[in-house]
Amino acid sequence: MKVTFLGQGFEAKSEASVGKQLIKFFADKNFHTFTGISAFASQAGVKGLSSHIDAAKKHLKNITIVTGVDQKGTSQEALRELFLLNIKVFVFYQPSITIFHPKIYLFEGDAKSELIIGSSNLTSQGLFANVEASLLVSIDNSVEQDRDVIRQVKNYFQGIFDLSDPNLKRLTVGIVRELVAAKIVPTEEERRAAQDKADNAEQNGGKILISNIFPNRAIAKLPAEFRGRTKPRSNAPISLSPSSEKAADKGKLVWTRRKLPSSSVQGGKDGTNPSGGLRLVQDDFEINGKKIAQSKYFREDLFGKYSWKEIKRAPFVEAATIPVDVTILGKFIGKFDLEVRHKPSGAAGQGNYTTSISWGKLGEIIRKANLTGSRLDLYAPRKKGNPYHMVIS
Repeated sequence: MKVTFLGQGFEAKSEASVGKQLIKFFADKNFHTFTGISAFASQAGVKGLSSHIDAAKKHLKNITIVTGVDQKGTSQEALRELFLLNIKVFVFYQPSITIFHPKIYLFEGDAKSELIIGSSNLTSQGLFANVEASLLVSIDNSVEQDRDVIRQVKNYFQGIFDLSDPNLKRLTVGIVRELVAAKIVPTEEERRAAQDKADNAEQNGGKILISNIFPNRAIAKLPAEFRGRTKPRSNAPISLSPSSEKAADKGKLVWTRRKLPSSSVQGGKDGTNPSGGLRLVQDDFEINGKKIAQSKYFREDLFGKYSWKEIKRAPFVEAATIPVDVTILGKFIGKFDLEVRHKPSGAAGQGNYTTSISWGKLGEIIRKANLTGSRLDLYAPRKKGNPYHMVIS
């Protein structure tokens, strides 16, 4: 075992910054697993590491990041960038006076492992410029005493490493929406304003006075990809903003699912396979003040004009192909021909009728967007021959 001190920010040139160590280890093909646990995350910090994480996916089989959201230290934009990484991302939060404050970065391989524990958050300043102190523990996996260090960390934070802790939630659009509504997660601009010491001092009229007592120091330089106000990646498949489609692009609202269940958009506990479709249920949706009857509304009233064909006899199932324009979280995805299936499920002892949409080629996009808890609105065609419009926000 080798233990190395990582200091940064106390001098202008910080060669041992945690950020540089992370970039180095992400490029090391001897590792197969990465777990990052950080109290806070910023847009610039996550986006700066994104290209290194994307490249590391060729050899890292498991990549997990856990971030806290206390004290407005993590922004909406940071969570959005974490979404775009297409890895396992979780949020830890407990509504109490205590805060979630660890910073742990663990790279595991067959022969060796590297463990960084210290004060550096997953922010550009925390990784490179802030005055921080960490320890890098280099583990020889063939030595029992070395392996025991990782065991101690995993045993203490067992609920995080095995993803079973009740205060740990998979990062989804629904979770972000709740955190924003509760004013726990700010925008990047709000986060920056709250942490801008220079602006705060100036507002208090004490900037000059303070500088006479505490002189300025040279600041460690940030790498180019971690600097400034970052813009979203142009190829971003999702957005946390509401749908940008104009009402004029849609016809009449014909159905709403207020909260999409994980079984329909995410699949099993590991999130590897979507269930394949969405059941069309009443969900208290009303037309002219009356709740729809799901036993006939979708098959007869909504999609009755389409060509239905029997695809299974026992139990009886029929299907039709419906053209649908799809907008997911503000981004128009495209037009899809979705199969709608209808089953008189009385034969199965349920005593009602079930209609469902099969995702087909849209399924992989649905899964990657982490849509559990999102809202789905279905709009009728504006003109004859036009497609339906499905908006998930």
